Amino acid sequence: MPTDILDPRSFPRPGANGAAEPAPQPVKPGGVTTISAEARIEGATISHCDTLHVAGRLVDVTLVDVKVLDVAEGGQFEGTAKVESMRVQGRASGTIEVSGTLSIGETGLVDGTVRYGRISIADGGSVTGTLQSGPAQ
Repeated sequence: MPTDILDPRSFPRPGANGAAEPAPQPVKPGGVTTISAEARIEGATISHCDTLHVAGRLVDVTLVDVKVLDVAEGGQFEGTAKVESMRVQGRASGTIEVSGTLSIGETGLVDGTVRYGRISIADGGSVTGTLQSGPAQ
């Protein structure tokens, strides 16, 4: 009578029976991390993502190794950010350094100490606080 059950000992396993273990793959930053509209995160560090999309609320947050900060309409960012580019349709406040373009949409509000490479403000968008253009000194 034939059986459909296989013996798991008959399959090659990494590191067993002389088989080479696969080399570990390096972890690369990337992708989009989304903070949903219902989420509220306080007192945290967020790091190593290409794009951080904020539809919820981030309070007292520090961003490290984040390339793009995207604050959606209704979203709120409060904290410290050093990013390559930033798009704001909601609210952003704190110490913000954007090496590339800071883009503020018609419903966007940015407040605090802001350094940027380039800035774009749509009709209706607002920036208050200390503004500095050019690279960090």
